[in-house]
Amino acid sequence: MKIFSKLNSVKIAPIFVMIAGGLWALDALLRSELSNTITPAGIVFMEHLVGFVIISPLFFRSIKKIRTLNNKEWFVAILLTLVSSVGATLMFTQALQNSFAIYDFSTPVLLQKLQPLFVIVFSRLILKERIGMKLLSLVPLALIGSYMISFGTDGVELRLKGKELIYILSVGAAFCWGFGTILSKYLLQKLSFSEATSLRFFLAIPISFIVMFLINQEFYPWDVRISEMWRFIVIGLTTGAGAILVYYHGLKRTEAKVATFAELTFPIVSVLIAITSLNPYGEPDELSMANAFGIAILLLSIIAISLENNAKQNDKTLFRESD
Repeated sequence: MKIFSKLNSVKIAPIFVMIAGGLWALDALLRSELSNTITPAGIVFMEHLVGFVIISPLFFRSIKKIRTLNNKEWFVAILLTLVSSVGATLMFTQALQNSFAIYDFSTPVLLQKLQPLFVIVFSRLILKERIGMKLLSLVPLALIGSYMISFGTDGVELRLKGKELIYILSVGAAFCWGFGTILSKYLLQKLSFSEATSLRFFLAIPISFIVMFLINQEFYPWDVRISEMWRFIVIGLTTGAGAILVYYHGLKRTEAKVATFAELTFPIVSVLIAITSLNPYGEPDELSMANAFGIAILLLSIIAISLENNAKQNDKTLFRESD
């Protein structure tokens, strides 16, 4: 019975990563109004402060286990928080602002799609995950599907002149989020998903506070209005701490190179939101046949890649149980 329980948890693990990716897509519905009155760094600080308050019972329950972390594990936890929770979010937010200011709505989105490639390289070099031919054959399909969801069959002309900072920020965010996946996977070897989530949000409070002042985007909790506080609470329960809890629950038993593609439910849910009256960027968009085809390609690719994860993880579980 113990073997079957482990196998079932492995089979559904990528689904939790997919759910988290879908939750992150809902973030724009909550964050767009906040960006009109609060600096990007202020939003990052407040969402982690409120998120930590919400999951603080998990943190206090985890203190005994957290104290067992060695110096290397503490370094990984701090680096993860700095790189992924704070750095990547700020860089991508700033890239979007700079890009939208010159009516370029495609460059940051397109360059963000480099993230799975970074994760594949890092997973091989750092986590020593094997990259099989089946996965390599599915990677182009997943990336093509992701591209078609955002841009259909239209070509995107990338011009570097005058947009160097946008390129640096967009690629930097993709790099940091990809590296963050690897650091998270490493930390989850020692901590449970709830312990890792609560520690990450705890560390993000002082780190985001310091960064907020270093880049001159100060914001104080007592300046938050009631309507804004309700948004931060909803973010904490859903797209913030709630999503990370779900994500880490899945990542615990999912290979990093697989998880990065399972996260691509993000663009799928984003485009489904965009075609409704909930579109935070204006009037509802029209879903083209190319967009729909892209969704189908990406979903099939994610399912195939997830099944590959199940097969490998099942073999590992059965091997350990037979020892």
